[in-house]
Amino acid sequence: MSDEIPAAEPLWASFQDVVEQLTGPLAASTVERVAEEVGRLDKSLAGLKKDLDGLAVEQDDNALAVKKQQESLRRENQELRRQLEALKNHLAEQLQQIHEAQSAAAREDTAAVLRELSRAAEEARTWAADLEALRASRSASERLARATVVLLSLALFLGAVGVVLLSSSRY
Repeated sequence: MSDEIPAAEPLWASFQDVVEQLTGPLAASTVERVAEEVGRLDKSLAGLKKDLDGLAVEQDDNALAVKKQQESLRRENQELRRQLEALKNHLAEQLQQIHEAQSAAAREDTAAVLRELSRAAEEARTWAADLEALRASRSASERLARATVVLLSLALFLGAVGVVLLSSSRY
């Protein structure tokens, strides 16, 4: 391109000479001003092209940064989903363990109440046998008083067992 510029200068000078001869010095200066303006516009256009190229590079960089950020967010989202699934599984296991522990405690309480009821039934049989023995040896009024005491004791005991049953059923 440096070869073309010196070759163009004599051509431009001869063009200016021809214009000057045809139109006079005023037209030649106008052509010269137009040529200067074209030169400035060429420089301005080159600057704009450079700016546009810079913007294109910047836009490409921004697009790449957005793509990287989207990928990072996608990975973070996957990690959060994995953690949520692990937490859900952990909570399900804990709930299962709590349920099993409560069920075992309820079974133990029920077994204890059944043992207590069995003991109470045996005691009631013993009282009934004692009552029969008393009946045979005592008068009717004494037997009635003893039976009343035995029945009241049995009622109090069964009431206590009922309270224990109610409290154990709340588990």
